[in-house]
Amino acid sequence: MNERPLLAIETSVPTARVAVLDGDGSVRARAEKTAARHSSNLLKLCDEALGAAGVTVGELAAIACGAGPGSFTGLRVGLAVAKGLALPTALPLVLISSLEALAQDLLDLEGPPGALVVPCLDAGKEQVYARFFGAATSEDWVLEPAVLIDRIRGTSYTAVLGGTGADRYRERFTAALGEAAVRAQVPGPSAVSVGKLALERFRRGETDDLGRAVPSYGRPPDITTPKRNRL
Repeated sequence: MNERPLLAIETSVPTARVAVLDGDGSVRARAEKTAARHSSNLLKLCDEALGAAGVTVGELAAIACGAGPGSFTGLRVGLAVAKGLALPTALPLVLISSLEALAQDLLDLEGPPGALVVPCLDAGKEQVYARFFGAATSEDWVLEPAVLIDRIRGTSYTAVLGGTGADRYRERFTAALGEAAVRAQVPGPSAVSVGKLALERFRRGETDDLGRAVPSYGRPPDITTPKRNRL
């Protein structure tokens, strides 16, 4: 694998995170900022991280980006910046599930061995984005907290939840699953986890098409193009 560094971007939640990782996965620099919108600060964060790492965009091996699910606007901004940085220098683009990155953040906190790791992001509308990792696996879901609780109870595993969705509905989850089930204020999905997972894909020769890559929103956006009236 090319040992040049990789730039990772994650914008699925209100905190935008950027990191520069070496080819061996070690973290060279990172930056983050919490804001209502990422459009005014994400490029600055990338510049800050690259400057701290002592590299230019042209010296990177690839650019990684969290693909969602998560904030519609945040994901669009993140991927637009990733594409904008990759296109002029023809850098490879590697997309990573934001839920998978959050699951990696939870695993790094050393939860119970054999636990059911459940990354849980706030989806609005009294719903969460969630997925099972570890002891069991599943597809991505967008569902109400009560439904997620029922699905967890339907397994025989000890569950560990974390993320903005777990924080928002913490009382519901802890009442049903116990205080130890929720890891509060997990700093993720992190750009570091996005970067490490992207390096694994990159080593396997897996990249994403710059022209066709789109975020995984988790559900259709609320705003759609009006249908034309038929004459």
